[in-house]
Amino acid sequence: MNPLKLTALEKGKTAIIKGITKECDTVSRQRFLDLGFVSGAKIAIENISPLGDPIAYSIHQTQICLRKIDADKIIIAILSPETSK
Repeated sequence: MNPLKLTALEKGKTAIIKGITKECDTVSRQRFLDLGFVSGAKIAIENISPLGDPIAYSIHQTQICLRKIDADKIIIAILSPETSK
């Protein structure tokens, strides 16, 4: 499992959140944590807007939309099909 940014996740794949980039400011970091973007949480793409930005993600049985500029601050590891269940 290679660490990637959330923007690299493809529809139909599942990933685990590994953390938030160090470049992320304190206010945004706290907002991500409050929304459930914590280490170990499973995340998947639920829907992509017609222009490709923002993208709706499924995390903790909730849909949360993020712009690509924000999703680029989340570090993930893509799960293999066997481990994503």
